[in-house]
Amino acid sequence: MSSGYHDEKATFGVAEEEVPSTDYARYYTDKYSTRTLPSTFILDERRRRHLRASRILMLVVTAVIAATLYVGFTGIFNTAKGEAPSLLRSVFGPLFRDHMPTQKASPGIHFSNGVSTYHACPRTPEPVSCHLPVPLPDTVDTCCVNAPGGQLLLAQFWDFAPAVGPADKWTLHGLWPDNCDGSYEQFCDYNRVVNSVETVFQTAGATELLTSMRDTWKSNSGNDDGLWTHEWNKHGTCISTLASTCYGPEENATAPMMEYFSRAVDLHTTLDTFVALADAGILPSWDGRLNKTDILEAIRSTSDGHNVTLGCTHSGVLSEVWYHFNVKGRAQDGEYIFTEPDGIKDSCPETGIKYFPKVYRHKKPVASPPSAPSTDPFSGKGYVIINDGSQGCLISGGEWYSSGTCATIRGSVSEFGGVELHSSRGPCSVSKKGRFVCGRGVTPTQFTVGEQDELLYGGVGTWGAYQRATGWLKEGLWSGKWAEQLQLPVEVKLFWRAL
Repeated sequence: MSSGYHDEKATFGVAEEEVPSTDYARYYTDKYSTRTLPSTFILDERRRRHLRASRILMLVVTAVIAATLYVGFTGIFNTAKGEAPSLLRSVFGPLFRDHMPTQKASPGIHFSNGVSTYHACPRTPEPVSCHLPVPLPDTVDTCCVNAPGGQLLLAQFWDFAPAVGPADKWTLHGLWPDNCDGSYEQFCDYNRVVNSVETVFQTAGATELLTSMRDTWKSNSGNDDGLWTHEWNKHGTCISTLASTCYGPEENATAPMMEYFSRAVDLHTTLDTFVALADAGILPSWDGRLNKTDILEAIRSTSDGHNVTLGCTHSGVLSEVWYHFNVKGRAQDGEYIFTEPDGIKDSCPETGIKYFPKVYRHKKPVASPPSAPSTDPFSGKGYVIINDGSQGCLISGGEWYSSGTCATIRGSVSEFGGVELHSSRGPCSVSKKGRFVCGRGVTPTQFTVGEQDELLYGGVGTWGAYQRATGWLKEGLWSGKWAEQLQLPVEVKLFWRAL
């Protein structure tokens, strides 16, 4: 018999030998012919089919039962306190030890909102964040350790004019993930962006958490909910252990948000910057001038001997402190370990720092002479130039252009820090793919200003292009991280030229 399909089919009708019931090859051959098979063969084959089907069904049922028992026992061990009933723990504990979540937290930090039971983390946490190999191995579970944003910053405000919060307390600004090298991501997951954190929490009945936030997490514009919403959308969505995939479809959709805000508030209450400064004899004053080293030394008593990042206004008034941590475990319930700042972000002078008292509306501040027009970079009207300006500037759409007229850009202080830029086409931002854009429908983003007055995005001050803009050729610009990923050969910096 030939091995070809057509040759095999040609022989089907000519076979004359008797077909035994166990001859499967001849059975499948004869089913194409007009021969009538013995009834005993047909019955035997039906029995075999039924037997095979029964075995498959039993395997499926067994697998389902095993999976259900596994998930059930895992859920039992994933209680809010990380404990199981003593009998179950003693009998089955060794089987599930590697799937029981860690609940260890820093001393004095209370976390009370419970833990997701969907994604179990090992009893022994992953390596401490910012101590992972680069590039990140596939074996690292980013639901159990934060990556790449492994350094967590707890930022506090000292809002003195107008005064915000108690006269002897710093208020909370936010909890931010940095990439361990000084850069950071922002607005990482637009699927989790919300319009109002307050509305979400009111709907969820999180009244106790809202009360704590209203006491400690204050906006200098009076729009506390706007600040909370901004912090979650910009920073909370970039914490990998709070990703929706770490919680599962059956979890409350507000759970990651509640754990983020609860942990930030609890951490803030353990860091009393006012007391640390006061214990060193540093109190708010209209006349005092301070050295940076003295402020840092005073706060080291709170930060376990580590440096913090100080923030000052352009006139040298102390307004912000950032505490830096690496985390063992998840950002929402892991152990926060003080560490040194990831890069140089300090914006205070070495000497002559002012630490003003909070000025409340019913008190008149000390009279001061009229201030001169602002010369702050990226404030007012100006051009955004490339390097020293001889290589061109930005036009209204955000492209790099070396010929013609530069676009007039309006810069202003963002409500929640940093600066915002607008061209005649509309607000300026960085797209999801990292390109600098300006136009209608663009949501303005927060840029910051570097030590050399260069424009930064995500803490990075370099921008990349495929080639240099020459003649009438317009070139797009990509922010540092994306420029590196795209391996763009041209690197530039953006500066401000006031009009």
